Formats: sequence, C-alpha cells, structure tokens
Amino acid sequence: MGIDDFLMHLRAERGLSENTALAYRRDLAQWEKSQLPLTSEGIERYLAQLHTAGLAPASVARKRAALSSYCRFLSREGELETNPVAVAASLTRPERKLPHTLTTTQLLELLRAPDRTTAKGRRDAALLELLYAGGLRLSEAQHLRWGDLDSKQGTILVQGKGGKERHVPLAAIVFESLHLLCSESVKPSEPVFGGVGRVTLWRAVKENVLTAGLGTNPSPHWLRHSFATHLLNHGADLRAIQELLGHARITTTQIYTHVATERLRVVYRAAHPRA
Repeated sequence: MGIDDFLMHLRAERGLSENTALAYRRDLAQWEKSQLPLTSEGIERYLAQLHTAGLAPASVARKRAALSSYCRFLSREGELETNPVAVAASLTRPERKLPHTLTTTQLLELLRAPDRTTAKGRRDAALLELLYAGGLRLSEAQHLRWGDLDSKQGTILVQGKGGKERHVPLAAIVFESLHLLCSESVKPSEPVFGGVGRVTLWRAVKENVLTAGLGTNPSPHWLRHSFATHLLNHGADLRAIQELLGHARITTTQIYTHVATERLRVVYRAAHPRA
C-alpha cells in the first residue's frame, strides 16, 4: 500500500474531487522527498523543518492533515499499528487564522467595479454577485449549469465537495445578471460561465477587487466568507449557514462566530468610554 492506493481510495470511496486529490499528492510527495521515517519522531522533524523554512502556518497544518489522513488509511489497511501523526508534538499545530471578510460598503464597491457594457464585464458582475449572494466556492460557480437554475423557486442546485448537492436561494437580481449571459440556444447541460477555466474566473475576481481598491492579495473566498459573516451578523442561525455553505461539520462554520465576536470587540473599543 502506498500513496497511489491512498489517492485511489480518496477518489473512489470518499468521493473527493480531482483538485483535492492532487493537493494530497503534492503534500505527500514533499513528505517522501524528506526521506524521514513514518514515525512520530520523523513527522515532528519534518514539520519542524517546514517551520524553519518559513512555510506559512496554514500550509504546515495542511501538510500535517494530509499525512494524518494517509497514516489513518495505512492503519486501516494493516500497514501501521497506529497513526504516528496523532502522537506528534502539538506545537506543530498553528493558531487558526480568522477569514478575511469585506464590509457591506466594500461589497457594493466591488459589485460596481465590472464594466457591464462589455461581455466580460457582465460575466464578471454575474460571477461576483453569485459568489457573494450564494456563498459559493469558485469551483462550484465554475461548474454551475443552466439546468441548475430555478428562477421560479429562486434557488440553484450546487454541486459541492465530494459530489454533495445542496439547494441555495438567490435574489431575483442575481438571476437577472446570470440570464444576461444566456443565449436562446443554450442547453440545460451547458455551464453558465461557458466552460471558462477556474484560473480565468479567479483572475476576474482579482482584477475587480484591485479595481475597487479593496486589497492587493485578494481571493474569491473573500466573498464566501463575507456571505457567512454578514448572515451571522444579521441573526442567521449557525446551522442554516452550515447548510448554505455545504460544510460537513458545524465546527467548520463556527469560525465565523469568532469573526463576528472580533468585530464586536473593535466596535466596543472604538465607542465605549471605558474601553
């Protein structure tokens, strides 16, 4: 049993996407290059090397998680007695970074950034509105098909991670922006964004964030984070946000409660005389 067997397991039994499987392959290939033993001591040395090399804490955590999943697989297959990552030093676990969100004013500036008099501008505008109004991942927007849109019900069918489907409500104004991209001969199986690649859509988000002057290192996930945070700030139930985002675990969604709490602290310090 080796890495190829593990990747086959990820695709066939756990239903992970090809992009996720490739990310695992890259992380595990880096581990193989270290030539360290697959023991708790070896893993501690490997993670310490990553820290020393200046790798971002989030990247170290991802590589640690990849190794842990691989070792759990080997344990189930009888190749390892225990998961050595589970007993590796906890000092390799980084603090969780709060997601970046945009204010309502910043979101409006971003949505005004595309030039809607051009075909590209209309596409960019529809993409930005969809990512924020639906909280979609960029890959989910990329694979959205015309047949997934139900403007009468005001919902779209989203193909999430691991092939999991979810219905997400959208405002009428977002459907209007999407239908501006539609021709009379379009088929239900055709992608809404015309088969444009993920990198092209990512660049579209980046260009418009820069045009709006909202940051120098933008990410499409900013809109997804803003979607969840704004819902929470306006009283939405955490479980409902979990369903809308397509999170498998509520603990993943709970990070947004920390974002909301941090903003309350900022408001308190700025406004309270005794702060």
